[in-house]
Amino acid sequence: MLTRSTAPMRSLLRRPAATVGQIRQLASSPQVHPLSRRPTPSGPAAIRPGPQRGPRPPQREQRWSNLTLILLATLTGSVTYALGRVEGSGNSANSTTQQAYSPPTQERFDKALEEIKAWFPAEELDQSRDTLVSHGYNEWAAHGPTGLPGAVLYPRSTEDVVRIVQTASKFGIPLIPYCAGTSLEGHTTALGYPNNPSEKSAQEKLARDGHVEVDDLVPGLALVLDFAENMNNILQINREDLDAVVQPGVSYDALNAELKERGIPLFFPVDPAPGAQIGGMIGTGASGTNAVRYGTMRDNVLNLTVVLPNGEVIKTRQRAKKSSVGPDLGRLFIGAEGTLGIVTEATLKLAPLLPSTVAVSSFPTIADAAAAARDLVQNGVSLACIELLDEVMVSATNAQTKLGKGRQWPVQPSLFLKFSGTPEQMKLDVARTKTITKANAGSGFTFARNDQEAEDIWYSRKIALWSAIDYLPGAKCWVTDVCVPLSRFPELISETKAEIDAAGILGPIVSHAGDGNFHALLLFRTDEELAKVEKLVHNMVERAQRMDGTATGEHGVGVGKKPYVEDELGSGTVELLRQLKQTIDPLNIMNPGKLIPDRKQ
Repeated sequence: MLTRSTAPMRSLLRRPAATVGQIRQLASSPQVHPLSRRPTPSGPAAIRPGPQRGPRPPQREQRWSNLTLILLATLTGSVTYALGRVEGSGNSANSTTQQAYSPPTQERFDKALEEIKAWFPAEELDQSRDTLVSHGYNEWAAHGPTGLPGAVLYPRSTEDVVRIVQTASKFGIPLIPYCAGTSLEGHTTALGYPNNPSEKSAQEKLARDGHVEVDDLVPGLALVLDFAENMNNILQINREDLDAVVQPGVSYDALNAELKERGIPLFFPVDPAPGAQIGGMIGTGASGTNAVRYGTMRDNVLNLTVVLPNGEVIKTRQRAKKSSVGPDLGRLFIGAEGTLGIVTEATLKLAPLLPSTVAVSSFPTIADAAAAARDLVQNGVSLACIELLDEVMVSATNAQTKLGKGRQWPVQPSLFLKFSGTPEQMKLDVARTKTITKANAGSGFTFARNDQEAEDIWYSRKIALWSAIDYLPGAKCWVTDVCVPLSRFPELISETKAEIDAAGILGPIVSHAGDGNFHALLLFRTDEELAKVEKLVHNMVERAQRMDGTATGEHGVGVGKKPYVEDELGSGTVELLRQLKQTIDPLNIMNPGKLIPDRKQ
């Protein structure tokens, strides 16, 4: 039994962890939704085109430049204008009358659910305990959430979402958007609103006994909207325009599988983790291995259809690749974690699928590998991916590949590199890469000579996540990430690794080294180890922020990183976020308790 006496939001909920086999199945089956009540069809039919109903460091000094103030004023003014239009559109079928905030109660929750049940199909609403637990407790996250929702709804269309939001607004019921459930910082847990019986009972149990069991959790007063089951359609693929319109329950790998099936030589380049779906990727501002060339979700979304907290439906842009018509309000919702509105459609940029190959190089130290990654970027080598695995992660992947597919590698920090472009360009890039890696003490440069060799080499990078989870039998895994400017990356990753080793914690590291982002997968089996892991995560974040970096490069804030937001952004920026939230969502029904820090008492 693991016990905790502090930080109730991170209480450990005892539930069997997902097996490595289940995670592998998720990685190899883009269509699988692990919480689905019924099987999802595989292949193109499952996502067919066309709409379907169905103690912390001192506070940083806030630095405001004139340009910053102008930009913030422009953004705030634009949003205020839009909201004034929304609030004044009382004749719109998609708007509701504004009302004073009152905390949710069981009575109002029951009335809201009764109103929804009057029109919503019974088979698309689930209040079974297994479903509430699976949507309130995330096996992927180390932050044990302390609240369950009161019901899970499976909307079939934007119109369904509008009607649900209108009812929730009427009765003040919290709404939590949900897709694949693979987020790592507690984004989808039913927390952060008053009168929450689930959170209250869990906190009482934690204070009394020092731990919380899954069986101790009781249903709360929030509604989860799960998009993975019904709103998982590709609505358009515009080949000539290099874009696609999708619903939030489409996974990025399913979209790419559909493009491949149709023989369209395009792909969606943002690839955060096996099974991740577009709605959650937008909410967290996700990225992945391809970010060094193609950017993050913020760079790859053209337009969003969003249901606002009052039920109004907006589109943030047209499909043009660029526009000078005001600020890009789509970016307001990317990374907002569902706290400002619910995305029901997204227009995504697609990229040409170019010829590619891969290579690996080993290094004596992680600092050498990180310096090589930095130099590759600074010298303009056109790489699609620059991934760094430390020697612990290499050892973990070797433990898996010796059982079958893939290769064994020297147990040293290694760079896994992906080249793409014309054969002539790749030949030049490979030659320059050899020179730069050798200058940083790199050795054993292995280059794929054909597609099969490329697949075998890249397999070790592909299986890094579940290899780390399986590396220490019986352990739980706390996955976290930070990111810094590239010039500080070798220093950050070296200092962090030294602290992990000194603590006696087994913590494989995998990094998107080309953009200064790395993940530590910290394994623990006892209370003592867990306490060490928490301290390591805290120090890692503060170290990154001191280096002018960020608490999270791609996982998002959720619940787990909220304590660090104000130290990073400053009190003025956080207050602007609060005002934005209050203006757009005055009833605080949109995913409350996430992202935005509470005011200090």
